[in-house]
Amino acid sequence: MKTTERKLSRNYDRAAWFYEASSNIYSTGQIKVAKLSQLRFMQPGQSILYLGVGAGEDACEAAKQGLKVTCLDISQGMLNRLQRKLDRAGVDAELICGNAFDHCRFGEYDAVATNFFLNCFKRPMMREMMQHALGLVRPGGRFFVADVSPPQGSWPARLFNIAYSKWAMAAFWIMRLVPWHENYNYADELRQLGIQVDEVSNFRLAGFGPIMFQSVAATKLANLTSSVPKPHLGVPNVAPEVLDRRSSGVNHGS
Repeated sequence: MKTTERKLSRNYDRAAWFYEASSNIYSTGQIKVAKLSQLRFMQPGQSILYLGVGAGEDACEAAKQGLKVTCLDISQGMLNRLQRKLDRAGVDAELICGNAFDHCRFGEYDAVATNFFLNCFKRPMMREMMQHALGLVRPGGRFFVADVSPPQGSWPARLFNIAYSKWAMAAFWIMRLVPWHENYNYADELRQLGIQVDEVSNFRLAGFGPIMFQSVAATKLANLTSSVPKPHLGVPNVAPEVLDRRSSGVNHGS
């Protein structure tokens, strides 16, 4: 593992103990609901890869429902927490600690989920990671992404979305976990790649407030060739400017 990747891994290891719990408090449980909503598109026995799985509440539930689950994360601390979940549930999953760009089982999975993972990158690398992830999906397979919703609805709702999401992003930025960026419209990004978007589900804060989270379910059509990944030039699994700051020892904050 490269020095820059080790630094990123260490940052997520330090956050592992509170990462999932704090996310569900922040989202009033809607992050978990958004991720678990994807399982209705899957059948027992199908294979699914979770990229950037974190502590893996969605992956554990998928294993409990009889899916063949593979989980990848750059943080061993996150994977250790997931393993404890799997042990308590009495189910198994393949756990891989490493850089997502190094995972090259192209066309092998019935589905790939990138839940709250693509927001770890600025737009150019987010698009590169999305294409890489799509290359891992078999023709006709599923692609899922749950994340913060782009602002939508009335102007007060849009302003709330921006303010509420950005203070959380600021906290993760201070902890050197993510770069600063806008909220992505993943459905539009997938359509531009020729991916069929089947459903976009919105989730409101506390179940009735402004739309804050979103889950996109898509299908990689059997005749699609545009999502074949290009060779990756060894860029680590995070936005370049974040790594530059970390490797140079520069602290940053809001």
